[in-house]
Amino acid sequence: MTDGNGKAEPRPPRAIDREIEYLRTRLDRSLAELDRRRHELTDIRLQMRKHPAVFIGAGVAVALMLGGVGFAIYRSRKREELPQKAKRLRTAFRRAVEEPEKVARAEPPVWQKMAAAVGTTIAVSLAKKMVERTWNSTVEAGRT
Repeated sequence: MTDGNGKAEPRPPRAIDREIEYLRTRLDRSLAELDRRRHELTDIRLQMRKHPAVFIGAGVAVALMLGGVGFAIYRSRKREELPQKAKRLRTAFRRAVEEPEKVARAEPPVWQKMAAAVGTTIAVSLAKKMVERTWNSTVEAGRT
């Protein structure tokens, strides 16, 4: 140990050995506890017994996602069938005849122009930064 002046006070070797042995024992216990917890966390069966609601919820979420993907695939294939295409085309023509002014506007509103300009500026800025980073990392990799 040191006093306020930075000088170490002499300690007997046995005291140092006892302190080292004490610290080693504490470290061994901590490592054993960490190892036990790691085994417990990676034991799926134990986690299922401890937290069944979490696994049920996760299973339901996965089932819903897979069901949604399956339904989306089914609907997209169904939309490609000829009767469905003809129905959508008939609806589009009916809307065009009923309200022709909505088919194509002469000029977009100001807020759309502003949003497009801001979006384009942001996209260009991000793309430029990505290109610069890629270029710099490639140049640095070439140096090593």
